[in-house]
Amino acid sequence: MDNSNDIPPNNPVGAATLWDEVAAILSGLIGGGRYGLKIRVPHAIVMTFLFGSHLSFRKKLKAVAKLAAEHASNLAAFACLYKLMLATLKVLNQRIKFNGPFIERRHITSSTSSVPGLPEKPYHSFLAGAVGGYIVWGRYSGVNYQLILYLVSRILVGCVKLARKKNIPPFSWKGLTFTKTYPWAAAGVWGTVMMLFEEYPDVLHPSLRRSMDEIYRFASFGSDKSLSSDTR
Repeated sequence: MDNSNDIPPNNPVGAATLWDEVAAILSGLIGGGRYGLKIRVPHAIVMTFLFGSHLSFRKKLKAVAKLAAEHASNLAAFACLYKLMLATLKVLNQRIKFNGPFIERRHITSSTSSVPGLPEKPYHSFLAGAVGGYIVWGRYSGVNYQLILYLVSRILVGCVKLARKKNIPPFSWKGLTFTKTYPWAAAGVWGTVMMLFEEYPDVLHPSLRRSMDEIYRFASFGSDKSLSSDTR
């Protein structure tokens, strides 16, 4: 009895094979590590040699290497885990869809829209990112915290743009253009941070507070004394 009609085609056009997904996972691993080094090494060198005057040259090099290694390894691990989770979700989605074995263990899915390393469903990217974020970035460190804060600001801006694109008021109002709202956003941000610095400096991140102390708490010219936000 011929059951070939019950089995998805062995080589559907555009279908992602298991090895395609493995290649995407390895590509994420290499790309994440390479980009982490490219971004962190120059930043770590500048910040360490600029603000680490109390460190010896040997310790400065160790600090740069440590920061660069942490950033690169975390990005590599996250990219690898993210791609792995996407591939796993594809397999689970296919098993639910066909209620059978792993398509002869050769193809992730028979969908022609499946692209290796990309989410098959809109929510797959969120689930994969959330799992990777918890496992890789959930451990607190200076590098991880800095990246989380960076992403929060980018997400807020992106959400505002998305709301405008989806015609969600008040973001969709024609009068609320970037050139008109940016000055007000700058005023709100700087007004808030200066009020926190002057009245509640302890709630600000230590690195930000130190930077603001250096700018706003130095005594006037001719004096060898300086103030600190902690002395108020």
